[in-house]
Amino acid sequence: MGVVAFTSFFLAASSLVPAYSSEASSVSDSESEVAAAVEPTEIPMPLSDLANEILDTQPANSSSTLSFPPIATAPVLYVYSIGAMTVTDSGLTIKDGFGRNIPLTLASGDGSGENFYSGTTQSGKKVNVHLVSSEPEAPLQDPESLWQPGDPIDEVPVNGEAHETEVEVTPALLASSQMKPLLAVATTDDAMTVATPAGVNVNQVLTYDSTLQVAQPASQVSHAGGSITMSRADGNTALGVELEDENGASTLTVPIATPAAAKKNNWTEIYYTTFIAPKFVNAKLCRLSSMDHVTMYHNGNNRSWKSLSNGSAYASYKTVAGVKVDWARRKMYNIAKVGISKGYDHNYRFTRQKQASAKGIKFSKQKQTSTYANVEIKHAIGNPLCNAAGAISHTTNIKMYRSGLVKVISLRVRVPNHEVYARTNLKGSWTNLDRLSGTSFYCLTFPCGRQGMNKSRMLPIR
Repeated sequence: MGVVAFTSFFLAASSLVPAYSSEASSVSDSESEVAAAVEPTEIPMPLSDLANEILDTQPANSSSTLSFPPIATAPVLYVYSIGAMTVTDSGLTIKDGFGRNIPLTLASGDGSGENFYSGTTQSGKKVNVHLVSSEPEAPLQDPESLWQPGDPIDEVPVNGEAHETEVEVTPALLASSQMKPLLAVATTDDAMTVATPAGVNVNQVLTYDSTLQVAQPASQVSHAGGSITMSRADGNTALGVELEDENGASTLTVPIATPAAAKKNNWTEIYYTTFIAPKFVNAKLCRLSSMDHVTMYHNGNNRSWKSLSNGSAYASYKTVAGVKVDWARRKMYNIAKVGISKGYDHNYRFTRQKQASAKGIKFSKQKQTSTYANVEIKHAIGNPLCNAAGAISHTTNIKMYRSGLVKVISLRVRVPNHEVYARTNLKGSWTNLDRLSGTSFYCLTFPCGRQGMNKSRMLPIR
C-alpha cells in the first residue's frame, strides 16, 4: 500500500490550545469560557525554546550574555474542540476539550445499525457523531479444524480457468433490540474522538494500520473512559484510507460518514482473495502422496499485491470469497471462485491439471437491516493434485454498513498470501483492508499457528 509520509505536524490555531496543567479538565468554568472565546493567532512558544532562539540571534562577538533560571517543564496537553466521549447501550455523551457537555440531537437512524447525531460546541464548532451498532460477536471457529490432510477433495471437470458460483440470498432481518453499540466517531473540522463501549479497547474495534506512524503521538489524548481524541491530521494518518485522484496522486484520509452519503451508497462489495506469489512452487511432499513422480512443481499466480486502481478485485488467484450487498433491495450475493491446480515437470513443462470445486467456501449467519449487513465465511479449499497437504483455510466475519464502514475479523492458516479489498457502488478504486504474507507451505501439513486479522475501514462513497 502506498503511504503518504507525513514529515511535519500542523495544528491550526483554532484546533487546539496548549495548556500547562496536569489535567485539561481542571480549567474552571470562567477560565474555560474565556479560553473558548479567544481565537489565538499562533501557538505560544515554550520559554526554553524562546531563550534558545534569542541566544541564537546574538552576534558572535557580543559581550552581552543572557541567562535564564532552570525552567520546570511540563508536558503540553492538547485541548481540542472536542474531548472525551462515552458510549453505552442507552446512548452516548460527548464533552468539549474543557470537559463541558455538548448537547446532541439525533439526525438520522433507528438503532438498527447506524445513528447520526449533531451538536455545536460553546465556541460554535459543529460536531457530527456517527454511532454504529452490531450483533454481539461470537468466537470464530479454528480454521485448522475445517480440514485435515487426507480429507477428500470435491472436484469438478476443468472448464475455463476457474470454478465459480454466485448465489443471491435474502438475509434474515434484524431488529434494533438485537443490536449493541460497537463504535462511535465524533468529528469537527479539526479534531476527531473515537470511542467504544466500556470494557472494550478502541484498538479491538478500530485497528490502526501498523505501516503508518502518527506525526506527533503526544497529540493523541487518551481519556479516562477509554476514548481517544486526536487532530484530524493525525486521524488521517493513523486511520485513513488511501485515495487516488485523477492524476494518480494519493492521499490518506478518513471519509466522514453522514446520512446523506449513506443514502447515496446502493452497494457494498468486499472480496477476500488468496494467491501464491511465485510462478511455480516445489511439490516435493505431493509426489509421494499422489504417486506422481513426474510432476515437480505446481502453479503459483506470479504476482504481487493487487493494485487499488485495478477494476477487478481478483486478478490471478487461488481462491476468492466475496460478498455484494444490495442495500435498496436488501439482498446479498455470495461469490466463490477457485482456480485450477496445474502440475509441471522438472523443465517446467505442463503435465496435468485438476479443478477443486467452490463448495469449500461456505457462507452463513447472513443478516441485514437497512444500514447493516453481517456474514460469516468458512473457507477450506484443498489442492486436488496433493490431498496429503492441508487446505487454504480461514474463518471470517464481515460487518458492513451503508455509510461505508466495513469491519473484518478473521483467523487464517498462515499460507499462502491473503488480501482483502472493498468498495462502494460497484465502481472506482478499491480500499485495501489488509494484506497478510504467506509463510512456508509446510504450514498446510504441519500446524504453524493461526494468524488473526481485525480491521475496520471507512470506505469512500463513490
